Amino acid sequence: MRFACSISLFLAFGLLAQPALAVDDDDFLLDDEESEEEDDTVPIPRLDEDEEMDEDPDDAGLDEIEDDSMESMFGKETETLHIDIGLEEDEEDTPLDELPPGTDNAATYQAQLDQVGIMASDEEGMAWEQYLQTYPNSVFRAQIEDRIGELSESMFAADRGTGPVDAGKKELNFSNAMLMETLDPRSKIRAGFEWGFPNWINLIVDYERQLQRNMSVHGGLQHRFSGWNLEGGVRYALIKSTRTNMIVTAIGDVHLNLDPIAPGFRPMLGVGKRLDLSGGSYMDIQFQGGSDLMVFPGGFSPRWLAGVNATVSPSDKVKVFMETTTVMKDVGWEEGSAFRFNQIAFGIRFQGEGSTVVGTGAVVPYSANYWRYHYGSVMADVNHYL
Repeated sequence: MRFACSISLFLAFGLLAQPALAVDDDDFLLDDEESEEEDDTVPIPRLDEDEEMDEDPDDAGLDEIEDDSMESMFGKETETLHIDIGLEEDEEDTPLDELPPGTDNAATYQAQLDQVGIMASDEEGMAWEQYLQTYPNSVFRAQIEDRIGELSESMFAADRGTGPVDAGKKELNFSNAMLMETLDPRSKIRAGFEWGFPNWINLIVDYERQLQRNMSVHGGLQHRFSGWNLEGGVRYALIKSTRTNMIVTAIGDVHLNLDPIAPGFRPMLGVGKRLDLSGGSYMDIQFQGGSDLMVFPGGFSPRWLAGVNATVSPSDKVKVFMETTTVMKDVGWEEGSAFRFNQIAFGIRFQGEGSTVVGTGAVVPYSANYWRYHYGSVMADVNHYL
């Protein structure tokens, strides 16, 4: 009986305790869900665009350390970082009088550069050679020698038509006179004749070879007033520039008079200038003067020579010229008693095919004393440039 009562009490206690446990379980579950919801809805701190995040005290210390180390290395913001790479201004040049003989300085070299900057190539080359003669121990000798080599190569190429030609190296193509000597050293063959009334005959054959742009040699046969002559010589242009359109030529000829036999030496100096006219035309003016020093069997007989030529070129194909020449000797005699035969010539030249120029003209004596070679003549020549 007691056992039955005990079982009844246990069952009753179990039935009463079950709802309470159920309630507790539900509360436990709800509490978990609410806690999870609360965790999910925890607001995440955000930094607005217009607000700045407060510095972390720990980080602030690091920033100060970094700033101090950077400032110690490179200086403050307002300071400029300076790195010496050896490009400071050069020290002042040592004066020339304190340098060893034949040594230059940077100022002297720069002055030479400024001076040759306006020169033609051939003139610049000679200027640098003279500079090295003055300063053989130049500290810039390597640069100067390289420049001289460049100038030589360019002139060598220009002479053979394989490179560009500047205004200082190309040919001047100065006009030739009819009765006087040639001023422009060029490679050419000249052939011509002159016939004068009553019995004057002159034949001209001459070959000229250009050795350099400003120097040539020549040789030929010509009938001069002293007789038939075998002659040859050198023509050297002291100045030959297309930049200034000017030529100055020294002429040194030796010749042998054949009848009678008489050697002679003929030094002369010629000056020419080209003047530009309107429409691309130009005028060449030249003057020549010198002497013909001859030794005849009877003694020494010098003659004085002079002449002026003006040639106008209205086009590339046509040239019109006028010139006058003077030949005199024994000028120390009484006034009016010297030997003389002075002429005036005028004519025209035509540029033919290729490099050939043909000219013709008339010659008239206007002042003669003791010498009377003709009363007037006609003349023609051909110059073929090689």
